[in-house]
Amino acid sequence: MVSKRLSVKQAQLLNHHRYILGKLAKASVKNRKQILINAPADLFKALNLIFTLLDKQNLTLSKTQEANIKKHKRFIRSASGMKPGHIKERVIQRGGALSAILSAVLPVVGALLKSVF
Repeated sequence: MVSKRLSVKQAQLLNHHRYILGKLAKASVKNRKQILINAPADLFKALNLIFTLLDKQNLTLSKTQEANIKKHKRFIRSASGMKPGHIKERVIQRGGALSAILSAVLPVVGALLKSVF
């Protein structure tokens, strides 16, 4: 996954929340909901950044990763332009989509961040 354009500020935002995004990808439904309810607004800005990068196809994903998130394209498209508060509500409602999207995107976020710094 290599981004065509990513600013330093965006990379710092992703790097700052990389640990909690990883926990969200692996957490059970009950724990994920609790994490999202208590999460700061910056976490939802990072999620919005991920959704925007996926929506605008600025990320090069493998065929397996694309197949995993293909059924969540409508959710990604609708959440890509939302404010953090609305993303919070939407993600809590559709929690299963979040873990599938994050598990497809997060394994290569390190390479993305390395290319910026």
